[in-house]
Amino acid sequence: MKLSEIKIYIKSDLYRFNGNDKQFLKTFFKNSYFRFQVYLRMAKSDVYALSFVFRFLKAKLGKKVNIQLNHNVAIGYGLYIPHGNVVINSQASIGNNCSFLQFVSVGAIHYGKSADIGDNVYIGPSSCLVGAIKVGSNSVLGAGTVAAKDVENNCVVVGAPAKVIKKVEDIAMYSDNLCDDKWARMLGK
Repeated sequence: MKLSEIKIYIKSDLYRFNGNDKQFLKTFFKNSYFRFQVYLRMAKSDVYALSFVFRFLKAKLGKKVNIQLNHNVAIGYGLYIPHGNVVINSQASIGNNCSFLQFVSVGAIHYGKSADIGDNVYIGPSSCLVGAIKVGSNSVLGAGTVAAKDVENNCVVVGAPAKVIKKVEDIAMYSDNLCDDKWARMLGK
């Protein structure tokens, strides 16, 4: 990925953390979770030496903050991981404006495919996504949810196994600082 694209992704992540795309250095040095995301984004660089250095930094910081997320996972703009103890399988795909809270696990069954997560998805604390499921856009997985089957668009699901309890009227009620379409336009998508 070109550095100009990576910069846009990093700014969109910064927006999710701060509500604006300013104060990069302050956020970078004060917030180790944001710093992890910067390393993750930079590890996708098409400049091999740069990618190699940032993969190393990401792995080292990932152990400290306890986040396992491979740099090869397809991730949209506006990623938000504000806490540690997050494990995401390398076969997963993550849409735009996704939030992963503490103790989230996105796994696969017997080395198979993992979850395909849509846009504007909020995954609450201690939630598990198991296997090759699809999580629809604008969906919310409440705390402690275990999803082993597809989740439709615009649904709030809770429990183990996950059950729909209501429709999402406004995803902004569940997630702060969602990025708008300008980020997609900046990326040419």
